[in-house]
Amino acid sequence: MQYLGKARSVPYRWLLTRNLILVAATAAVTSRTAFATNACSTSGNSSSIGSQNQISNNKLSNMDSDPVYVAGSSSVAFVTTPDKESAKKLAHGIIERKLAACVNIIPQIESIYMWEGKVNEDNEYLMMIKTRTTRIDELSKFVRENHPYSVAEVISLPIQAGNPPYLNWISQTVPDGQ
Repeated sequence: MQYLGKARSVPYRWLLTRNLILVAATAAVTSRTAFATNACSTSGNSSSIGSQNQISNNKLSNMDSDPVYVAGSSSVAFVTTPDKESAKKLAHGIIERKLAACVNIIPQIESIYMWEGKVNEDNEYLMMIKTRTTRIDELSKFVRENHPYSVAEVISLPIQAGNPPYLNWISQTVPDGQ
């Protein structure tokens, strides 16, 4: 008999579950972040639930005010150098002139290339430079004028997508080119 009593409450449980799912789906569609991120961030203490929800809501409103990244508005440029010292010198000059937001120096890459009719093989340093796409020409000019090679490698690729706060940081750090 107890089994039948529980069976009668199944339709009511289903209605409650269905309504909760509808509320969750609506919240997920109308919010930039998934419903689960806010719903699962409690510590089990009922007094902290309200404050955590308030923190989550503040994060949501801050995220909503962030500008939307436009694909291709930032680029990553690659430059190779013969040694660490020239890479660091170029990187400092680039950052000080606000031609880029960040320069990573990757040590000991192996380059095989054709130069003056001969195949060459050298260890080099790779600079990975994050900047605005509008600043690539200025960046390239600076590298050409300050690089130890007579023909400096400066190539760039547009950034199509990535972590929005990081991409916004690039835009905020590097002034737009004229």
